[in-house]
Amino acid sequence: MPNGKRTALAFLMILALGLVTGCANNTYTPIVNPTQPIDPAAYAPKVDAFVIVFDNSSSMAGKYQGRLKIRLAQDFVATFNSAIPAMDVQAGLVTFGNDSGICFGGYSASVRYGMTTYQAADLARALESIQCAGGITPMSKGIDATGKMLASQTGAVAVIIVSDFVRIDEPSVTAAIAQLRSQLNDNVCIHTVKVGDSNTSNGVISSISGGAGCSSAVNAADITTTNMSKYVADTLMAPLQYEKHTISATTLFDFDKAVLKEQGKAQLRILAADIKSRGPGIGDIDVIGYTDSIGTVAYNQALSERRAAAVKAYLISVGVNGSIIDAIGRGESDPVATNMYKDGRAKNRRVEIHVGTARTVK
Repeated sequence: MPNGKRTALAFLMILALGLVTGCANNTYTPIVNPTQPIDPAAYAPKVDAFVIVFDNSSSMAGKYQGRLKIRLAQDFVATFNSAIPAMDVQAGLVTFGNDSGICFGGYSASVRYGMTTYQAADLARALESIQCAGGITPMSKGIDATGKMLASQTGAVAVIIVSDFVRIDEPSVTAAIAQLRSQLNDNVCIHTVKVGDSNTSNGVISSISGGAGCSSAVNAADITTTNMSKYVADTLMAPLQYEKHTISATTLFDFDKAVLKEQGKAQLRILAADIKSRGPGIGDIDVIGYTDSIGTVAYNQALSERRAAAVKAYLISVGVNGSIIDAIGRGESDPVATNMYKDGRAKNRRVEIHVGTARTVK
């Protein structure tokens, strides 16, 4: 082989080795800061899906408070991810900038994760695959890619944009956001998370997040270990509000029995259909059995427990998520009427179904 060709081949091999080595050296495991757990009995998802739109353009290779902004952004998302309780929602991660996710490649937008049923471990792995920041800042392409991911979504959506918002083409981003809102019938909240301290980005942020009352704009540095859980709850969840449905035990059961009658099943099917129609907006269901005071306290307690369990089992059999249902027996406690008379005792023989609901995004 001529010396010139050997030299060129050696140069290419060294270049390739340098690229591979450089990429390996840029592997980063995000720091997950400790957070306060969110009580799953107090909150339910208010969204059916969320997408994190992550900036890995060249400006994110700059430093803020002594650290690369891209690493600060990864730490933020990793901690956000760790604070999300187990939820039956769809999730996705889109990057824009260096679209290869490693240290070379084109500059566009890429889907790193989803849309799929949310799993914290899978999202964490996708986040770790982002090695370098580089290239231009095609945020509008990131928004467009998000829209394509959400093409089949009909429920409420949260979009969280994590960026330094530097060198953004505001007109194209504003147009992309407007298109996304139109596609989702405005049932979307846009949340911006600014990494860094560039004051020039505030106008862009305002135009992105200012279109709906449910949207928000925060600085990543202001979301600490003490308030990350609140941020997660504010963006993805809502406090549960309980609806009470009371069904007479006479409708549900024969005297002194815990086997559901057809009349009772018919009422439960109607309630189950309503529960299922609201999807993840239902976060908790308590089925509570009560009796009158005829008989011993122990006997009544056991009967109330069997009846609550029978109602729970039937709701599950017609498609209600059993993981959110608790069956509770309270026997003759908490009467709603006096047990001195027949009519009062009839009112006390009942099953209450408390359905915990969260508000929708709109």
